[in-house]
Amino acid sequence: KKPTVVIKGGVGPSVDEMQKVVDDGKGWVWVAADMTPGGLAIGTYTSVPFGKRPLLVAKQKDVDGMLSKVNWDLMDKRIDTTMGGPQIKQR
Repeated sequence: KKPTVVIKGGVGPSVDEMQKVVDDGKGWVWVAADMTPGGLAIGTYTSVPFGKRPLLVAKQKDVDGMLSKVNWDLMDKRIDTTMGGPQIKQR
């Protein structure tokens, strides 16, 4: 299955939006949070979400299997960790 909405990511941290890609072709689906003016927003990515807060990752072919096995207790820990960017405490 393909996610309904996919946000650009990949390439590396602190790059221009025009250099980012929707799908890096590696076969992973990421769910990550990002701080917006309205608060934390959760999005799906098919490229590495540098500068975001990755919550979970799964192979595109087995997203349902990953969701059935995920340890949701880790979400509070992961939502406070920024990948490839400065650590900013929000609470």
